[in-house]
Amino acid sequence: MLDPRIYRAAFLPVIAAVVVLMFSLERAPEPLEGPISAPILKGRESARIARSLADLAPERSPGSPGDRAVANVVRERFGAVTGGELGVQTFETSYEGETVEAENVILTLPGRRAETLLVVAGRDSEVGRGATTSAAATATLLSLADILGSSRHERTIVLASVSGSGDGADGVRQLADQLELERGIEAAIVVSQPGVADREPPFVFPGHADSDSAPATLIETAAAIGTVQFGRPAYPTDAWLELTRLALPVGVGLGTALADEGIDAVTVSGSGERQPDPGSSAPEEVSSETLSMAGNTALNLVLTLDQPTASIPTDPASYLKVGDNLLPGWTLRLLALALVLPSLVAGADAWLRDRRRNARTTRRSIPWVLERALLPLAALLLIYLIGLIGLVDRPGFPYDPGLFSAGAAGPVALAAIALGVALTALLIRPLRTPLGVESQTLAAAAGIVSALSVLGIWLVNPFLALLLTPAAHVWVLGARAQGPPRPIVIGTVALLALVPVVAAGVEVAAALDLGISAPWHLLLLIESGQLSPPLAVLGCLLLGGLVSCVVAAGADSGLEPRVDPVPLRGPGGYAGPGSLGGTSSSLPRR
Repeated sequence: MLDPRIYRAAFLPVIAAVVVLMFSLERAPEPLEGPISAPILKGRESARIARSLADLAPERSPGSPGDRAVANVVRERFGAVTGGELGVQTFETSYEGETVEAENVILTLPGRRAETLLVVAGRDSEVGRGATTSAAATATLLSLADILGSSRHERTIVLASVSGSGDGADGVRQLADQLELERGIEAAIVVSQPGVADREPPFVFPGHADSDSAPATLIETAAAIGTVQFGRPAYPTDAWLELTRLALPVGVGLGTALADEGIDAVTVSGSGERQPDPGSSAPEEVSSETLSMAGNTALNLVLTLDQPTASIPTDPASYLKVGDNLLPGWTLRLLALALVLPSLVAGADAWLRDRRRNARTTRRSIPWVLERALLPLAALLLIYLIGLIGLVDRPGFPYDPGLFSAGAAGPVALAAIALGVALTALLIRPLRTPLGVESQTLAAAAGIVSALSVLGIWLVNPFLALLLTPAAHVWVLGARAQGPPRPIVIGTVALLALVPVVAAGVEVAAALDLGISAPWHLLLLIESGQLSPPLAVLGCLLLGGLVSCVVAAGADSGLEPRVDPVPLRGPGGYAGPGSLGGTSSSLPRR
């Protein structure tokens, strides 16, 4: 039975965590000041180059003759830059199940200092002619090389035309590995789809691969420059949106691959994170106006970061922007931990007290809860299995969602998972409760498993754990002194406890324009390993704990209701001679 005094007292650290959070706000950094005068990238010239590249090589899959033809053009243009160092990096990548040889073409512009600014553009196109995307990005990179190569620099600037920019982004990963060995990369700028006609924000955005944030100074500077160039807010965001991207660090594109490699990267794009429809990537669709906006955003960002006084502080490692202030991520980590502890402490207290009273039956409660977790664990095992046998694709992270639709394999895979869960349910009979174990004991065991699951998630991703903390407290309803409510009530509360994480998933799906295919891409993220196996297993244990909370409410132990004895204190507790009253003794005293 829940002891409400212990449960309430365990919330005292939450108050302290909230106070710390309130006094930890710090002023957001100001954008770095750009140079007094800067050259201008001409969008019409870049558009002409983009169209010519798309006409030269309409098919540019990684390692294809078209990809090599464009690489030759880039190599020739880079080689003509005075003072630049030309380099070529060859590597093997996979395309449509086959191993192909691709190459990165690299131009290094030496600077006075060892710190390196990296500018990256994808060259290949897996679907369509890619005139507004990879061809336009390559054209922008060539224009940047012409402009930057004609002046001296404070920092070393590396411009790279990469292949293998599809799922897994092998090209940029190979590039990052090589550059990290040779020199430190202070920041990376990715040019993506700069030639689209229909412009949609965000026009600048960081890569999303883990629970760390891109440096605030880098993002503020890029957003300020992009807002001026595009005439609209370049990075519209709020604290909730930033929290969702930290809790669910899923992104697309080369910037996300660089972030996954530990490099601070920002992407300059003409139309958000997702690639446009292949039908809008014909040469006649290239917009010189958008090319001018995106190209000058990248150019001014490079020139601003290249100034002698420019520096990019990396503290705090993670944060939320609240108005004009930054809320450090460590305060949210502390708050999430404080919110989990009351459930764990009170659940352990209730379960241990029941165990002292009846150890034989109580010890069966936690294995019973873990048995309920076999339902989601069976689904997880089947997801990995259908990936191993090739029923669904296993894309590398990051990947373009447009290239991995569900198709005919999607319904088959989902049906196989549903059938496996149904067979598991027939074996374990999830609605069955062990005889002789009271519902409050089962609820306390479910609370322990749920709280430990959220605590494990906190160790992997504290921001996701923060969204899941309500789920750790559902068991409290089933362990009340007045008895549990009906199972449907607890089931409703359990669903409401998952609303924060579901809302975060909807927010991320909307940002990536996934629509109703979001569950399918969740499956692919599990297959690709972006949702790590430990995190997936902990999530299954949490779901098992919630199911146990609901089932425990309908448990029938077969025992008489337990009534705690009322302690008697003072004279009323005496039951010896004379306790019921009577006359004095007539015998003479001696």
